[in-house]
Amino acid sequence: MNPAEGNINREDPNRKIGLGANYRAMAGGPEGMGAVARRFVGDVQAAMRMPTYNLPVIESVRIHYPGPLSDANVAGSFGAQINPLGANANTPPAGATSVESTFAEPGKFQTHVLILAIGFQLEPDPMMFTAKCNAWTAPTTGALSPISPDMFNSTVDGNFTSGVSGGAAAPLGLASGQKFLPAELEWGWWAERAFFHMSRAYNLVWQFGNRTLIARESLRYTAHIPSSGQEGAASSSEVDIQAFLRGTNQYYQGTLGSNLIAVPIDRVRVGDMTLTTSGAGSSVFRPSRAYETVGVTTGGIGLRSILGKNAEFRRLSFPLLFKPGVPIGLRADVSDSNEQAAMQAWFSATQGLGGTIPADFTAFSNINAGSGVTGTATIGAEPSLDNPVAPQGITTFSDRVIFKGGTFKITVCLKGYELTDDQASMLSDPTVRQALASNCGCSTQ
Repeated sequence: MNPAEGNINREDPNRKIGLGANYRAMAGGPEGMGAVARRFVGDVQAAMRMPTYNLPVIESVRIHYPGPLSDANVAGSFGAQINPLGANANTPPAGATSVESTFAEPGKFQTHVLILAIGFQLEPDPMMFTAKCNAWTAPTTGALSPISPDMFNSTVDGNFTSGVSGGAAAPLGLASGQKFLPAELEWGWWAERAFFHMSRAYNLVWQFGNRTLIARESLRYTAHIPSSGQEGAASSSEVDIQAFLRGTNQYYQGTLGSNLIAVPIDRVRVGDMTLTTSGAGSSVFRPSRAYETVGVTTGGIGLRSILGKNAEFRRLSFPLLFKPGVPIGLRADVSDSNEQAAMQAWFSATQGLGGTIPADFTAFSNINAGSGVTGTATIGAEPSLDNPVAPQGITTFSDRVIFKGGTFKITVCLKGYELTDDQASMLSDPTVRQALASNCGCSTQ
């Protein structure tokens, strides 16, 4: 499968210079092989004038990542080098689920190839949104869903401290020892943010042999984000979040080993009342379906424009003739460790902070997770719904649990033409090689 053009027919003559013409069969004229060489060079010149979108994709590799990665897998896939052309379909890179590759042997051609354009494509999920939700200890058997409000008192509503329940009598219906914390589901945009930093953290390096560099420049001049929406516009439609939450929970629990799941919000807090004999206030909730849908942006958050609207394929300033069996050597090498660290944090399921998955953190390293300052009649007080009104201290959580959803892909493609065996044998003629270099600007690798 070719990620860019579908099924490949390797016998399609459009993939070959001169539509696969047998030049030596033309050598019977009065000019002999000289005319054959000129015809071959002329066809190479014609191929170079071909619009990029009409050029066939010769080889391509697409790596599929199912979502955010563990810190170990982030380091394995996005370390000092990113080398999609070297990816093996039988052993995908760290954290990847699969590799689509047209190569019989990773990173090497099987025939002589004239490369005219390259593509380094970064593909985030086409939908972007952030949904408020709550994090709950994943039940191991069938269980009733707890009360899941948009806001709750950390010491009274849950009868728990630091997000851990102290008993089944808690107003949220939590069992003893269960965690329940405010959370958010970030869908899609975190990968696009990571790609932004990737394009600046790496140089696109094209190396041939030990000392020859065909290219070495910032990846941002080549990287491309394919458009997933109408050009110049993006929708802000409402979508329901049930399927997004279920898929994220399955991935976090089954692949990342999380013991927390994200649950949708089904209640809205309207205030508090003095409902206990001790006089401490408890929150009052009303059922709500307001959080079942969320506004979604389709088509990305603008990274394509940030990358300077790079084309899907970058046309080479001079074509390259590659021999079969020679490693292509096109990869990305890290050049900015600060940008790399930012990229790794957004790819990471822990936000690069380490520890357990999902990420659970506060706005600053010296702010403690769990309950904030304890509410009293004078600290964090709000008027109750009682008559007469009584001030009630509200204690909230300082930390948030962050779930990341959506897939992302990295694709590298090479556009150009294959040479027939007859055409390839002509390259042994120094006159033909000189004509290709002088008339076409070809570099033979």
